[in-house]
Parts: sequence; C-alpha cells; structure tokens
Amino acid sequence: MTEIEMWTFDRFSPGLAFGEIAVPMDGARRARWETIFGAVEGDGLPRGMLVAGMMEAYIRAIQPRPNGNVHAAQSLGSLSKELRWGDTVVFSVSCAAKQEKKGRYWVDFKVEGRCVDSVVLDGTIRSIWAA
Repeated sequence: MTEIEMWTFDRFSPGLAFGEIAVPMDGARRARWETIFGAVEGDGLPRGMLVAGMMEAYIRAIQPRPNGNVHAAQSLGSLSKELRWGDTVVFSVSCAAKQEKKGRYWVDFKVEGRCVDSVVLDGTIRSIWAA
C-alpha cells in the first residue's frame, strides 16, 4: 500500500483543483439534520445543509491533512433556496490563494456547489494551515 503525501503549505498553488465531491442530500442526511435541528417541513432543503455539504466536501477533498489547522473564516457568495431533499450537490474544491504572513500559513479554498447545471453555492474557506 502506498502512503499518501500529507497536504502541506508548500504543495498548494492558486488554481490547483482537488476534484469534485458528490454529496447526496438523501434520507440519511435528513434524519441526522432533524436529530439536531428538529423536523423539516416539506421537501425544501435547509440552506444550512448546503454549508454542511460545503464543509464535508472541503474536508474530504484535501486528505491527508496535518493536525492543528484552524478554520479562520468563510464567506458565501450565493446559496440556493431551490434545492430539495433527494438532490445531489457536486462540490468542486480548489486553492484560491495562499500567503505566509507573520509566520503563519494562510490558504484560501474556493468551493463551488452545483446541482444539475446550476451553481447553488459559491464560497471561500480561509484556513491557517499547520504545516
């Protein structure tokens, strides 16, 4: 078995794509959501579920990761109100920018979620990378 190289600051470059992660908004996810937040009326997907999907895609796309990273900020450009439970959102994750500042490694990741042919989420996650 080949060991996969850890993602370190030096390996990131703006424009580097980490691939696509499909996140089905299925019954199992709905059940977990409702355990935390209570019953959801109708078939409309709560907007917060898109943010949860964005975070899942980010974590799954960039592996393995060093311990000690800090989620410093995030921004959301658009969130769709049109999604339904049962839809699948495909998230693409890429490196948007990186900089070393005051001895810390800052990395911005672009995350875009699409359902069919529509962008349903456009966001950025800023991390202080540990290594």
